[in-house]
Amino acid sequence: MNGINLLPWRLEKYRQLLFLFWLKTFIVLGIAFLLYVALSWFQHQQKEALNVQLQQFEQQKSHLTQTVQNIAQIKQRIHSLTGWQAIESDTVEQVLSLLPQFPFQQGELEIFSLNEERIQLNGFCLSQQEFELLHEFLSSHFNTVKLTQFKTEQGRLVFQVDLSLEIVRGDK
Repeated sequence: MNGINLLPWRLEKYRQLLFLFWLKTFIVLGIAFLLYVALSWFQHQQKEALNVQLQQFEQQKSHLTQTVQNIAQIKQRIHSLTGWQAIESDTVEQVLSLLPQFPFQQGELEIFSLNEERIQLNGFCLSQQEFELLHEFLSSHFNTVKLTQFKTEQGRLVFQVDLSLEIVRGDK
């Protein structure tokens, strides 16, 4: 049987498929290589950006440390120059708890100043009786009550009182 010889046709088809296989393989490898290069470049850029941020952070950290040290030195200088003394928190708490108990009916406290030496109150009352009640209240709660200013102004009794920080312990 002298039939048709399919071997050359099969060989040609095999060569075409082999060529397409190698072409697709090179394309896939080329895309993979380009993707690898792109990702490596992106990673390198990210590392550089991170290094820049780390350097900025370290600079800011050192600047902050220097600022904190400068503030501490300034505080020490001020403390040594002014003889700063901290007011105990329980004393402050006791004084502040007395404020709402002040016997004002129509007058009011305008200025309240507290420092390590004394308390200074500025305010006004509309009547002498109200001022006397306030003075009795202050005398019963503080060891030293010193009236430093007392004048009549526009029908009001304007006062300034200096109090010692020593609170009478019996009345808290």
